[in-house]
Amino acid sequence: MGSLWSVVALVLAVGSVVGAVLYARQVRTRERQAVASAEAAKELKNEFVAMVSHELRTPLTSIAGFTDTLVDSWQELAAEEVDEFLSIIAKQARYLGDLVEDILVIPRLEAGRLRLEPEMFDLTSLVHHVVDLLFPQGTRRDASVAIPGGVRVYADAQRVQQVLRNLLDNARKYGGDQVLIEGLSYGENYVLVVSDNGAGVPPESVGRIFEHFEQMSKGDARSSTGVGLGLPIARKLARAMSGDVWYEKRFPRGSRFCFSMALIPPVEQLTGEVRQTVRSSAG
Repeated sequence: MGSLWSVVALVLAVGSVVGAVLYARQVRTRERQAVASAEAAKELKNEFVAMVSHELRTPLTSIAGFTDTLVDSWQELAAEEVDEFLSIIAKQARYLGDLVEDILVIPRLEAGRLRLEPEMFDLTSLVHHVVDLLFPQGTRRDASVAIPGGVRVYADAQRVQQVLRNLLDNARKYGGDQVLIEGLSYGENYVLVVSDNGAGVPPESVGRIFEHFEQMSKGDARSSTGVGLGLPIARKLARAMSGDVWYEKRFPRGSRFCFSMALIPPVEQLTGEVRQTVRSSAG
């Protein structure tokens, strides 16, 4: 009987030792994972700060330079030069505003603090407005709008403009020399399609293009502006408005980014004749 208890005691002792070893290994694994996560977060933060600093410096330098010239020499400048300088300052200030809004919108979305104000509005007019801002006449790239007039959707017009601006800016950076904006009704949704004739997205990158701070080129190899937030912002905002943004390959070459939004308010907000009236105005 004594031998049996000795064996039991030995088994329990061995089990305790094995359990302690396994627990220690788990603790060390968690510690290594925590250190790795902290290092990755630090690296991501440093990369983000570097990109934002670079993006802010360029327009700020331009604004300061042209402003100083106007202050010091405006009486000596021709009227067309003053107009040109003011146009550049306005353009760079608008870019700064867009950049700041893009930086702020994701934490607001993730914290659930972004207030949306959906309404019925004229999508066609908004599309033309954004295209005119991003593709002014005389630039190397052209953007064509091929959606009918009077298309009305139910969404937050300001955020729809932000989504479209980011999709068009992405096409301007990475697409070819032609950008096309099309649209079609699909059930109770309207889908905007921004397509280009560029090189398209490499298959190995398709799964990452909607991640924060992802760019086709990084570090010293970066060939475009931006902080890699455009596509994640576009998707998050679209989904916050009960729509979506997704990527499709364009044939024979290029990319297609699709943006869906509601044609009418949610069914719980409408009944009977009101729903029919909104249907008619959307169509």
